[in-house]
Amino acid sequence: MRKRLPIRRAKAANYSRFAGVVSIPVIGIAAALHRGGHLDTVALFSVLGFGFALALSAVVAAIAAIAAIWNRGAPGVGDAVFGLICGLIALTPAAAVTTATILYPRLTDISTDLDSPPRLALSQNRAQPDGHLRPAAQRTAYPDIVPRRFPVGTSQLYAAVEQVIEDKGWTIEAHLAPAMNDDPAVIRVEARTLLLGFVDDVTVRILPDAIGSRLDIRSASRLGEHDLGTNARRIRSLLAGVDRVLTEAYGITEVQESDTAPAESVPLEYEKLDDGPDEPDVPVPGDKPGQLEPAVSG
Repeated sequence: MRKRLPIRRAKAANYSRFAGVVSIPVIGIAAALHRGGHLDTVALFSVLGFGFALALSAVVAAIAAIAAIWNRGAPGVGDAVFGLICGLIALTPAAAVTTATILYPRLTDISTDLDSPPRLALSQNRAQPDGHLRPAAQRTAYPDIVPRRFPVGTSQLYAAVEQVIEDKGWTIEAHLAPAMNDDPAVIRVEARTLLLGFVDDVTVRILPDAIGSRLDIRSASRLGEHDLGTNARRIRSLLAGVDRVLTEAYGITEVQESDTAPAESVPLEYEKLDDGPDEPDVPVPGDKPGQLEPAVSG
């Protein structure tokens, strides 16, 4: 009578499949909960760390299982390959962040105007409204991010910017709309990152200019020491949207750019309006109507 030897399955293959399958929803659910405001940032990083650790262990276990199967001929190669694929998928965000950290400069605050930047709204994570601008590093990394000049009035440019902000789904926190077509304007916005929903601050400033109006944009991260290129992409996206809206509305196809602006193009009266929420407004006789007002939802 022949005795059948038991088939030895690769336990590492089973574990790899389990860990790889579990790691994907752990990472995805954590991101969704944080974006919806149901998970704080500290807990998010803890859960993400656990998910990435699971994914990494799935990849290591899959490689070990495939090597063992190759040597002994045990079954389980399907489980090992499936676990390897799931682990690699789950590790994709971590790999993307690592790549962006290498490719992009260590910046968290980007502005089209580095000499007289628009002021940011004060937040719990930012004690000073001027943030952490690094002009030399930004000019080297993003030479295309400069002030833009448009041959339209400030009211038309303000309407175009507002439309683009609405299309992007950003939240307007405060704004100063131009009362007349040559008045300055400012919009302060909260924008969220695509995947994890981190809140960043954006300030749009519109000033009257010799050819029409000048647009400056500043985008800054509230958290972290590296924005992974997010703020530069956001400014470029907003500028591209404004170009599109103005082209559709007025047929403007050329946008004039300038690396610098004369100091007199920023009126003293406007600087008073843009000093930030913690500084009191002092009415000036003869001022035109309009203050930096909170946005009214609905």
